[in-house]
Amino acid sequence: MKHTNKAFTLLESLMVLGVLASMLLVGFTKIPKSQHTNQWEATFKSQWQHARLTAQQEQKTQVVNFEAQTISFGREVIKYPHGYQNASPKSIRILKTGYVAPTTITLTSGHQTFKLIFNLGGGDYRIEKK
Repeated sequence: MKHTNKAFTLLESLMVLGVLASMLLVGFTKIPKSQHTNQWEATFKSQWQHARLTAQQEQKTQVVNFEAQTISFGREVIKYPHGYQNASPKSIRILKTGYVAPTTITLTSGHQTFKLIFNLGGGDYRIEKK
């Protein structure tokens, strides 16, 4: 009678363990902070454009509140990127023409600074990172 061993060999067990470990490492990788800020910038840009277009289409002034931890676009609220905060909350009015008074919102996170600079005129802005 032939004896067959139905157990895993040491080599097979190590291969399975290696595959499982690599799958877990891939699943738990951290997203870099720069990717978080890039996603936030895209979200902010979208919400800002929506608020400007709403002001122009409805011929109503829109108010955007830059609070300590969040930005409120009417009913829509977005949080700042992880770790960033606004030391001086402000409200910005988008007039029915789309005009925004020039101002700067400064977000800080430790030694990093993120400035939203609203230009004179049509409600455009730029972002400076330091």
